[in-house]
Amino acid sequence: MNYKEFLPGKNLRHIIDSYWFLESFSVYGESQVFPDCSMDIIFNFGNCFRSKSNSKSVVNNNDIIITGMMTGFKNHFMEKNSRLFGVRFKPLGLNRFLNFEFNNIKNDIIDLNSVISGSCHQKFRNIFLLTEYKDIIAFFEKIFIENLNFRSNDIDLDVSLAIQSIYNSENPSVNELHKITGISQRYLEIKFKKEIGINMKEFINIERFIKTKKEILCSDKSLSEIAVNNGYYDSSHMIKDFIKYTGSSPKNWK
Repeated sequence: MNYKEFLPGKNLRHIIDSYWFLESFSVYGESQVFPDCSMDIIFNFGNCFRSKSNSKSVVNNNDIIITGMMTGFKNHFMEKNSRLFGVRFKPLGLNRFLNFEFNNIKNDIIDLNSVISGSCHQKFRNIFLLTEYKDIIAFFEKIFIENLNFRSNDIDLDVSLAIQSIYNSENPSVNELHKITGISQRYLEIKFKKEIGINMKEFINIERFIKTKKEILCSDKSLSEIAVNNGYYDSSHMIKDFIKYTGSSPKNWK
């Protein structure tokens, strides 16, 4: 399999984390996807691929889908001559484009045409006439910016503040977040789950897992030391999270 990532243009970096292409031209392949606190729009340029999702298990050629927040790992099965283009959004990034309760697609995928107008969907479908990476990215950015300017969706400032506080704190807690935002914990939880798709505790846990995985890959420290550095009670607590989010022990990442 061939995987490539590209940065978005400067005017979209506050919304989009990256663009990615995944291609499998020679043989039937399997790819594993881990939770990363992001949602994607995926364009299928090749043969179908299969995913264990409730709403749509088979994604056909020229389908455009949205993936919801994940709380566990998923396996995707790609046929020969598969080609996917994905847009990975930062938390609250997709909210600027869609007015949608994202908790409805947690661990799931849906067709883009179920949440946007037919005319807008058709504009995006014209992307399938292109083949080069740079042309596909440039086309997407043009259409996406046009629709952003048309919609001008505001984001929830309380949820935005909570997310920034999670990123800025070494060991954030749900209790701290509602104090920072100045609203009740229950109300913040309701808003967070609606806008992000998962609750605050799960978001914090996945962010901790992401940071821990990076440290394991880049550090010679022991697993026990890495666990403590990232706010786990002990290494067994960290191992439990890794099995949940990757299907394997962190020892396999060393």
